[in-house]
Amino acid sequence: MSTGFLAVDSGGSGLRAVVGAVGPGGGHGHDGPGGGAGGGHGPLGRRVSREPVRTGARGIDPGHLMGQLLPMARELCAETGVTELGTVVVGAAGLATLGDALRAELPGALARELGGVVWIRPAAAGGALWPTRAGSGACSCKAEE
Repeated sequence: MSTGFLAVDSGGSGLRAVVGAVGPGGGHGHDGPGGGAGGGHGPLGRRVSREPVRTGARGIDPGHLMGQLLPMARELCAETGVTELGTVVVGAAGLATLGDALRAELPGALARELGGVVWIRPAAAGGALWPTRAGSGACSCKAEE
């Protein structure tokens, strides 16, 4: 079993996701051409959706974000060998001003589906992270059965 992280960025050009692991000594590394979590650390796999996440009256649409993100995250976990996500970090352009629905719904949805500690970072927050502990489970990183 390998514990890793999921980092997500949503903006006008689409949704980007990275699954990685922290290994001995920290820093960034890579385990072979396909990534693989066996001893590697840093980013192990990446996915990009060129479709921007929709916005509505309450800002960024958390359902649309999750609809794009969950398949990407599950594919990345399977591809890299990460079986558990200890941390999920989300950054989004417009989160501070367009993020009412996202801040209200996303942490719980991510915790239910992927587990871990969820961190939300609005681009306008000067680098601050808003920790949100929305559940204590860890990602099963398996496709829904």
